[in-house]
Amino acid sequence: MINIEEHPVDSLSIDCESLMITMHNVPFGEYVMTRLLDDLAAASVNVSVISRTAPVGETYDVSLIVPERDLAKVRDIANNLGDDFPEVGITVNKNITRLNLHGIGMRTQSGVAAKYLRVFAENDIQILMITTSEIAMSCVVKNDDVKRAVTAIQAAFDLN
Repeated sequence: MINIEEHPVDSLSIDCESLMITMHNVPFGEYVMTRLLDDLAAASVNVSVISRTAPVGETYDVSLIVPERDLAKVRDIANNLGDDFPEVGITVNKNITRLNLHGIGMRTQSGVAAKYLRVFAENDIQILMITTSEIAMSCVVKNDDVKRAVTAIQAAFDLN
């Protein structure tokens, strides 16, 4: 019998056609994030990742990944939001790539996240965002670091 969870990582996918919207100092109770998501939905912009920080005082930061093809819509929405909530810092970063590590074995084997993050640390690659699920872990990096990151990840996890 073959155990499909024996090998924790099966593949690495690369998403270089997205951008990241980040809002800083978002106040609780103002529903800024809800407004952003509503505006993006109304403009038919698909949000693939949402990563929100733990609160610091009465504010939090949040980043979203959306398709780069929607850059013009995203800038208009961000500008309108910024006009209504001047205390919120909004940045749009199109110089990013999301590296997605996949594997059913991640459900039962410990240490995958530590190994994945060690690859970035040992290669002096800054991680801009991290998201996880039961069978995937994604790290967003600057486009300039992608080739080094991919080579190092493939070597560390024996991916061809």
